[in-house]
Formats: sequence, C-alpha cells, structure tokens
Amino acid sequence: MPATDALLRAINEPETIRVVAAITTHAIREACDRQQARGIAAVVLGRALTAGALLATLGKGERERVRIQLQGGGPVGQVVVDAHGDGRVRACVATALSPTHLANRLLDVDPRPSTTGAVGARGHVTVTRDLGLAQPYQGSVGLRSGEIDEDLEHYLAHSEQLPSALRTAVILDQDGQVLRAAGVLAQGFPGSDPATVTQVGERLGGLRGLLLAHARELDELVGFALGGTEFRRMLEHPITFHCPCGPERALEVLTTLGPGDLEALADEQPQTEVRCNFCGQVTLVAATQVRDLAKQLRSVQS
Repeated sequence: MPATDALLRAINEPETIRVVAAITTHAIREACDRQQARGIAAVVLGRALTAGALLATLGKGERERVRIQLQGGGPVGQVVVDAHGDGRVRACVATALSPTHLANRLLDVDPRPSTTGAVGARGHVTVTRDLGLAQPYQGSVGLRSGEIDEDLEHYLAHSEQLPSALRTAVILDQDGQVLRAAGVLAQGFPGSDPATVTQVGERLGGLRGLLLAHARELDELVGFALGGTEFRRMLEHPITFHCPCGPERALEVLTTLGPGDLEALADEQPQTEVRCNFCGQVTLVAATQVRDLAKQLRSVQS
C-alpha cells in the first residue's frame, strides 16, 4: 500500500466515461483513531470518508466542498462527511459503538460486511455542494439500504441526475482496525450509452473482495473499473484527513446557542469546553469570551 493516500481522475480513451479512484487507508485510520472507532464503526467511517473524497471531484475544482449527512436511525446515529476538492476530508459518526458490536463474521470470510445494521435504512441522505459560488446546491433522497456507497449512488442518479457507479471498500484486520481502504466512482458523459456505466458497476463488485485482497495502485483500480481498456490520466493529488479546529471554530459552534444560554454558561463556569466530533480536539473558551459572544448575538437580533 502506498505510504500516502491519493486520488486519481481519468477518462477512458473513447472519452465516454470518467473514473475517479481513491486510496484512503491512512486518512481513515486517523479518523478512526481520533474517534476510537473499530469494527463496523470503522467500516462506516471508512466508506463514508472515501465516498466523500470521490464526490468532491465532480466540480473539477479545488474550491469545491461537499458535505454529506446520512441519518438512517441505526446505532451509529448520524454520519457526517466534509470533503474538499483538493483532497482534504474528514468524517464522523455520532456514536463509535463498543467493540461488542464487532461480530465475528466481520473478521472472517465476509470482505463486504453490511453497514445496514449500524447505519439503519429508514431515513435520508443529504448532500450539500459548495462550488464557491453564491448559493450552495443541496439535494436529498431517502435511504434505500443503509449501504453507504449504494445509497450515494442512488442519490447521484435521482437528485443530481448523474447515473453513476460508486463502490467503496474497507478491509479490517483481526483487531477490527483498518488494513486497507479504497473506492471508485465512474460516470458516463452526456450522450454516452448508460449501459457502459452499468457494466462498470458490475465490474466494481470486485471491490467487495478480490480487488482489495492485496494492495492496489490507483492505476489498477481505474483499469479494473474500465475492464482493461486504455485510459488517460487527468489529475492526481493526495488525500489527507484535515480538521480545521481551533478557537475560531469553537466560537462558531457556540453561536448555535442563544444569548440566554450563553450567558447561563458564562455564569455557571469559568470555561466552556467545546469538543470536535471529527477530531476529538477540545477547545476551552473563557467565560468572558462567552459573554462577549452573547452580546454580539443580542446586538444582531435587536
């Protein structure tokens, strides 16, 4: 497995299909370490983070930002992904689950453990795209299966009208930690035969086992998706786990509270603790700052 994660955009030689392949092992390991996620929670985090990295390439610009929210009623709660077109990505689940949720079957012969039981299948997936323009685009569809890549594939086809083939894979070791992770997204160009994307989706079924049984390079993933046909490399860039936490972000989080609640916090304790769900970093905000924030909010409301 390469020492760093990376993403590759490519086009087949007839220029009828665009393919994006990503290796995301290290970014997922960091996300899991920060959230103490193992087993099925690590699989959920990994598939969501990989899908976010792939979806953030549709605008073909580094300024693009994609936010994915999956709410299916399962024990992990809400799954959130924040991905940028330059390869920065982060993801979190509301509840990491305990090791007891790591069923033996996840570690044995099943290379594609189902995430339905963890995510749930009664809810929706919402995708917000910010292309750096005046108004972000947001779309939402109901969950179909609780399998993250399948539900996002359904979203692309029905909300964004982009027939796609999307597969992500996370392989665990015997301790329930991430061993390898990767994903592929394929989409047909306007006017191309929709059956070509369907065929790619069928081939990508190999990501469920054999394709990640051994370490793979990006070109191998693209070549497998295209059935061995020639392709042209377009752009490659690294993928990194990135969380812009700090004092400014902590104040932004506190603005979600009303002025009255902020004043109550300042009266109750000398410092307010703000913990990031993505990276686990804790920022302490002094009571004086909390009171100043409450004053600012009151002035805006008046």
